[in-house]
Amino acid sequence: MDKAKLIIKIITNLLLVCYPFIIYLSFKYQYINLAVWVLMIFFVLRFISLPNLFSSMRWLAKTLAIMGILLAVSSWLFAKYQLLLYYPVMVNMIFLLLFSYSLSQPQTIIEKFARMQHSDLPIKAVQYTRKVTICWCLFFVINGSIALTTCLINDMYWWTIYNGLISYLLMAILMGVEWLIRQKLQH
Repeated sequence: MDKAKLIIKIITNLLLVCYPFIIYLSFKYQYINLAVWVLMIFFVLRFISLPNLFSSMRWLAKTLAIMGILLAVSSWLFAKYQLLLYYPVMVNMIFLLLFSYSLSQPQTIIEKFARMQHSDLPIKAVQYTRKVTICWCLFFVINGSIALTTCLINDMYWWTIYNGLISYLLMAILMGVEWLIRQKLQH
């Protein structure tokens, strides 16, 4: 990866994490049009800086970038800036669709991740990865529902706190608990 793409990747990843705070500050200080243009540029840069569409899971990141572009363009065209609040909801929906679809496949998405480290998984580990996939599906349903609720109550403070902090903490807790359980099961 060349240096320019690496810099773009770092900046876009940082902006992605800061998305709720960018929205919050743009509403608070009445710079929403500027924020919309910055977000459009950000999502376009994210889309073009990712490797080709079908390399591993890059298609997912590209889909999320397209979703961001569509929300930003729609909010600008229709002057409905609240549409920008729905990006976390859309992210949860897309992940829920991906994870739940993988439950109908021979390998769940979590099993695929596990096989990247250990190509030969015992049947117990495969069963465990299926349970973890179901757990993530439940997480995306709950997290997405709360994110939607924060959009509907139209309170920027709570939308920002939940989508910019609490949801990340809950995700980290779920990952941490799953890691601890996996460590215990492996020994």
